[in-house]
Amino acid sequence: MKNIIFLTFLNLWSMDKNKGAPSFYKTIDAYINSGWNVTLINPKYDNGVTPKLAGLNQITFKPIFYPLVKMKKIGFLGRIFHNIYGNYILYKLGEKILKKYNYKACIYSYEVNSVCAGEKLVRKYSLPFVTRFQGTILAQVNDNWLNRLKRYPHFQALETRANILIMTDDGTKGDIVLGKLKNDSEIIKFWRNGVDINVEDCKNIAEIEKIKRHLGIKQNEKVLLTISRLVSWKRVDRAIEALATVIKEKPNVKLVIVGDGKEKQKLVTLVEKLHIARNVLFVGAVNQTEIKNYLDLADVFLSLYDLSNVGNPLLEAMSRGKPLITLNVGDTASLIKNNENGVILELSQLNEIPHYIHKIIDNSKYAEMLENNAKRYAQVHFWDWHERMKAELDLVDKLYDGWDFGNNKKYDAH
Repeated sequence: MKNIIFLTFLNLWSMDKNKGAPSFYKTIDAYINSGWNVTLINPKYDNGVTPKLAGLNQITFKPIFYPLVKMKKIGFLGRIFHNIYGNYILYKLGEKILKKYNYKACIYSYEVNSVCAGEKLVRKYSLPFVTRFQGTILAQVNDNWLNRLKRYPHFQALETRANILIMTDDGTKGDIVLGKLKNDSEIIKFWRNGVDINVEDCKNIAEIEKIKRHLGIKQNEKVLLTISRLVSWKRVDRAIEALATVIKEKPNVKLVIVGDGKEKQKLVTLVEKLHIARNVLFVGAVNQTEIKNYLDLADVFLSLYDLSNVGNPLLEAMSRGKPLITLNVGDTASLIKNNENGVILELSQLNEIPHYIHKIIDNSKYAEMLENNAKRYAQVHFWDWHERMKAELDLVDKLYDGWDFGNNKKYDAH
């Protein structure tokens, strides 16, 4: 049996079980189902959850410096201490597991915070090394000593050499950042996430009506939808402010906000300040299996992030043919063509969001054109999670099978 050790600071789910982005869970699940002996080492804290999973050996540790990260005045130093300590523990726990595996395992660092520990292990024991990044925050950040310190360990992780480096094509221009940092990993893959919401699936009318009844949405009311973690850079406040303008003419429009996070109270306060509480519904995190139904009940999907909008929610919305309004940040324009398969606006055009909401709601032919073109794009360009993970497993299987563990001779991954 092949052994793989995942090192990370993340939980499998970013919100609750089966709630939030599925990327990490889908990865672990795919390796288990492919017959790998999988160990996951990560901190034990309240930032998401890692439910028990058959076939997964999970080892956790207490991140003693994590409370400092949440303190505004010393959060910067807290993040550095949290990272250094976490990597030390990941390294020590990784060594213990490697001993049990007779030093025969692939090391997989998932996201920037665990790359340092992974690199130390593979250098000491001459092991195959995979790094995985869910995008990057560095596209607009200058490479200098101050930014390297302020954003530690992002620069350091993204320039680390691996046998296989996988950067998610989420619109944050990770491929360009890797090029600027001259990352010379043997294999670099720039892949979009999988999408398991099928274009061809019929609407579940009964479930949609059930959700509407639960939320108190009337048949004559129109629905705007956002799906994301409620964190600052997702900019759900923009959707709320757009709604406040829209309901001056259309009081029967409601905004459904799916997701949870540390910005929720600020958003609730904004809603109260704008006196639009009756038109905004905070749903919280919902199960992944329910996302399709929320998309199907919506009339307009809004994705108004700061860094990029090419995340799973937008891909899923396109797969369900939702008329969408988004912003031209990151590589979002590589997917969305304005007035073809969606509406894409510049940051200087935020005040036009209400106009396009009105246009989609009032002009059924325009809305239908956006729907059909979004679906067609999804059918041609998106892959599901099985296809996405098969592509990865084919590479990692080949790397592992070609590695001479006994003689510590590195396999050329090309």
